[in-house]
Amino acid sequence: MTIQTLLIPTDGSDRATAAARRGFDLAAQLEATVRVLSVADSSIATGAGYSGDSASIRERLRETAAERAESLRADAEERGLEATAAVREGIPASEIADDADEHADAVVMGTAGRGVVVRAVVGSVADKVVRTAPVPVVTVTPDAASVDERERTVDDLLLPTDGSDTAEAVVRQGLDLAAQFGATVHLLTVVDDDHLETRSLLGEDDDPDELVARAGERHTELVSAGRDRGLEVVTATTNGDPAEEIVDYADREGVGLIAMGTAGRGGFERFVVGSVTDAVVRTAPVPVLTDRPTE
Repeated sequence: MTIQTLLIPTDGSDRATAAARRGFDLAAQLEATVRVLSVADSSIATGAGYSGDSASIRERLRETAAERAESLRADAEERGLEATAAVREGIPASEIADDADEHADAVVMGTAGRGVVVRAVVGSVADKVVRTAPVPVVTVTPDAASVDERERTVDDLLLPTDGSDTAEAVVRQGLDLAAQFGATVHLLTVVDDDHLETRSLLGEDDDPDELVARAGERHTELVSAGRDRGLEVVTATTNGDPAEEIVDYADREGVGLIAMGTAGRGGFERFVVGSVTDAVVRTAPVPVLTDRPTE
């Protein structure tokens, strides 16, 4: 995974702008170009169509979207970044995913933005983009957007893994990204105590020590892959709630970015999977890069 162009959507809200500025930090460190996108939400004009004035509403929405995109593009250029601005019309999540497919290597967006009817890039939109975009998506919570400027460099990158093929594919992509950042890699496996208890109730006991040993074997392979890329790699295995442990580890170790897949080991064997990723995206104090598994 090499990121050369970051797509940064905006709805003009303060939170979206704050998330975009974290995107600028990432672009600067990656030496990537920025494409700012603002979507004129067609559902707003459609909803107003009963008044017979939807065409003029669409035009005003396009003009507003263009102003927002151009303003943020100018901010990016002031940071010394190469940046362009674009406007699309349609359903925001779909347009963001389509634009990313056509023009970008990754998307950076906030998990909260403009509220009520006029929202364009907000929680549900971010959720849909994470689940549908054909490129990795970096989500930024309000807490992650507001950190001190001195703490915005990604010197440490956290890669959670549950040992599944899909999770480890994301880890290996994360190793490439760490090399681009020049960051130390942290490999983390969380043994989910609740799932162990559930399996025990079903008569399917797992030996926690054996799970830790298996995690260590997987870590050894990934450490080797990281060192082949010239990376410093740290490994850890913990017990507890996976999402909480991932977020706590990132906070405790001063991690600048978490990278993880949107799916992993299924059924009761899962350690880090869909719902866990959702929880991390919503609560992490640092940006979270998610990547969908490929066939």
